[in-house]
Amino acid sequence: MFDGRFRVPVERAVKPLGNGLRRTRLTPDHLTLVGLVVGAGAGVAIGWGALNLGLLLVILAALPDLLDGALAKASGSSSQRGAFFDSVIDRITDAFLLGGVAWFIIKDNPEHPHLGILPVAVLSVSSIISYERAKAESLGLSAKGGLMERAERVILLCLGLLFDNLLLPVLWLMLAALLSLANVLG
Repeated sequence: MFDGRFRVPVERAVKPLGNGLRRTRLTPDHLTLVGLVVGAGAGVAIGWGALNLGLLLVILAALPDLLDGALAKASGSSSQRGAFFDSVIDRITDAFLLGGVAWFIIKDNPEHPHLGILPVAVLSVSSIISYERAKAESLGLSAKGGLMERAERVILLCLGLLFDNLLLPVLWLMLAALLSLANVLG
């Protein structure tokens, strides 16, 4: 939803930042890797129970992910390889984040450690949807849109980290929305 409806205004807003970053020696891949490292740190912080630090790191990890495309466009280095690399790193970052959430839930709920499977289920279904989209597009089918794309998942995760009593309901909401939208063809 955010990806479809807000892509153009967001791209317009970050274009000047991309132009500014073009003057540095950074490449879009550098920004993508910074986002991965910060995302991994966020997963560890969340797993340790430092949810406020985890929230801050999730937000900081999202910034390079937002700017790598703007830098690629500004520097004229947009490529299919770069888009592929960014997409793969997004999936790895998601695994770090939701793995940290699973670790936290298991530690925080010793009487119900099985709840730790919930973020694993969210990760699994979101990865399947990413696969469905990629496969559909490779076959020439349109597979854009949906209500629970990566931006929505990150925003909801941030909400769950900010208000930790909402973390489990947020994860259930994400899973329900992902399962109801598992067919991305429309």
